[in-house]
Amino acid sequence: MSQLKSWFKQQSVDELSEIILNYIGESAEEQSRWQLAMLNDQGGLSAAEIKKMITKALPKKQVWSYSEASAYFRHSDDMFADIFIAIDTLPTDKQWQLVLHALVRLNTVLEQVDDSGGYRFDLEGELNQRLSTLFNQQAWSDDEKAQWIFDHYQDYKYDVFPSLPEDFNLTDPVKQIFVGLCETAAQQRQQQGVDLSNWQQKSKYARLVKPLIAQAQQNNDWQQQCTLMAMTAYDERDFISISQLCLDNKGVDQGELLDAEYWLQKAYHAAKNDREKISCQQFEVELRLALNDYGQAWQLTWQLFNQRPSFSGYKGLIALEKKTGVIDATFKDKAEHIFTHCYTENSYGGIAREADALLSFYMYHQELTNARLWVKSHKAAPDKLLKLADLIVAEHPQEAIDLYARVVLPTISQGNNQAYQHATDLLLSLKKQLPNGQLEALHLMIANIIKQHKAKRNMMKLLKTHFAGCF
Repeated sequence: MSQLKSWFKQQSVDELSEIILNYIGESAEEQSRWQLAMLNDQGGLSAAEIKKMITKALPKKQVWSYSEASAYFRHSDDMFADIFIAIDTLPTDKQWQLVLHALVRLNTVLEQVDDSGGYRFDLEGELNQRLSTLFNQQAWSDDEKAQWIFDHYQDYKYDVFPSLPEDFNLTDPVKQIFVGLCETAAQQRQQQGVDLSNWQQKSKYARLVKPLIAQAQQNNDWQQQCTLMAMTAYDERDFISISQLCLDNKGVDQGELLDAEYWLQKAYHAAKNDREKISCQQFEVELRLALNDYGQAWQLTWQLFNQRPSFSGYKGLIALEKKTGVIDATFKDKAEHIFTHCYTENSYGGIAREADALLSFYMYHQELTNARLWVKSHKAAPDKLLKLADLIVAEHPQEAIDLYARVVLPTISQGNNQAYQHATDLLLSLKKQLPNGQLEALHLMIANIIKQHKAKRNMMKLLKTHFAGCF
């Protein structure tokens, strides 16, 4: 670079001008950038001229590849570096108009630009920050500011835009007027009739009610919050949320728990399938515990476990027993019996979810003999095979090696460098845990790996680095 700089210094002004003109003449984008820099240097641009430059910085074109999107927004970022300099010379009302115009333009071009790589984020962040800052610098009345926020809030217009109203740092008077506008609009929509089963209608209605809920929450008025939440409640999740709010605010007289029970019944009534009913039952367990109805809480939890057996569900029963005391002394044996019927394999040779729950059960209770017997004739998730191997490696090293092999070999078969490294890390971990005198068995397992996967050169390279003696 220093040699190039010295060479440039040796050229005349005319020669340098010719070099630059030839360079920028090959690209319309470069011409736009240099023209913008020139106009800025000559005393600034008018708002109309800046608007044209924004159009050139964000041209409408179809862009679908990552490389094209990267180049597109690299060009935009370069031009906006000068555009922002020009904007900053104008009065704040003109700055506001131009930044808002740029944001709208960005949303427009993104309809045809696939920016999955997020190359627009720097520009998007700068435009959002400028718009939010300029908002409170406008010579508008509080009513005008609140109306602008409401107009852009009630209908979701742009995908790329500051969060409304959060990002605009509203003063308390403006915030109150805005909330009032939302309340009036919500009442009007309610009078017209809202079909809450229609997702779009519910979403627009809930958007109007949301600032009212936020205000009630800020005022610590949870009863008003419940009333407002009920306005848009339709499915079981909505009613459970209201019931949870009542539960969170239970008082000494526990009258709130009766309210929670009322809303829970609403949730049950709204449940349309087994999944939603289970959601209600799971919440009812919390409510029964709050009501000190331990027997019902246990019965519901056991029912849920019976319907969908899982090891996490079993641990939930153990945790519940610590709260309620022993209600069913035989539940461990019952759970073990249920887990014995969970094992199924799918058509792809894998296992169904919770098929290896019995293995987790045995390891949890340190019944390692049962776990060793079970795993010899059943498949299990890799993490559980490794966990059992680590538990038994001291007393049963060969079985631990065999369990590691059941994980390492399929991992290598994935055929990528990340898998090769993971397999090598597992072998190194096993090597550290093996008792003295058991390395020969490990080396035999590695020799088998070499025999099966010798064509995988990157894997062989890793093995030669860490287990050279096996070659």
